[in-house]
Order: sequence, then structure tokens, then C-alpha cells
Amino acid sequence: MSAMRTRPRYLPLIEAEAGMVLGSPVQISQHGQLRYSLPAGHTLTADNLRQLAAHRAEYVFIAEADTRSDEQVAIDAAEAARRVMDIFSGADLGDPTMAALFDQVLAYRSA
Repeated sequence: MSAMRTRPRYLPLIEAEAGMVLGSPVQISQHGQLRYSLPAGHTLTADNLRQLAAHRAEYVFIAEADTRSDEQVAIDAAEAARRVMDIFSGADLGDPTMAALFDQVLAYRSA
């Protein structure tokens, strides 16, 4: 049995619900000091959501179940790659900074 595929998604905190799983760590700092943190893979609780709101978090990055077929995932990835290529069509991808940005945007949009 294979593990369930997940898909990352940024959500405004007001849309987050207990039971959702964090797709990346949450680290809230104030005046250079870490005030609140949760690890990637953590299942959010009602208390976590209250704490995040109290620390003025605006968004969370969750990992939600990806119910798309393998074929649909491939179609969506190809379409995302085409859109990113269009966006960067005039960019100099020989520039290391621009190439790194391209790679990050492509990875994010293809998820």
C-alpha cells in the first residue's frame, strides 16, 4: 500500500481548521526572538489555531490529500510548466539568481 499523495496549499489562517496537517514548519518571531513554532507534519488543534491567531499569523502552509489521478497530476504539472515558461519567457535564465527564482516558481506551481 502506497502512502497517500498530498498537495501543498497556502491558506489564510481564518480558513484553517483543526485536523489539517502543516506542510511546512510555522515559526513566528517578534523582535528577533522565536515566539511560537510548530513542525511540518503537525496536525493542527483548536488550541494551535488560537495561538497562531494570538501571534498574528496570517497564513499557514498545509498538506492536503491529493485525490487527482496520476494522469491529471501529469496534465496539471505540464500546464503549470507552460505557464511558468510563459512568465519567464523574457528572462535571462543564464543569470543564477533568475534561474534559482525560475526553479522555485516552477517547483511551487507544479505541486
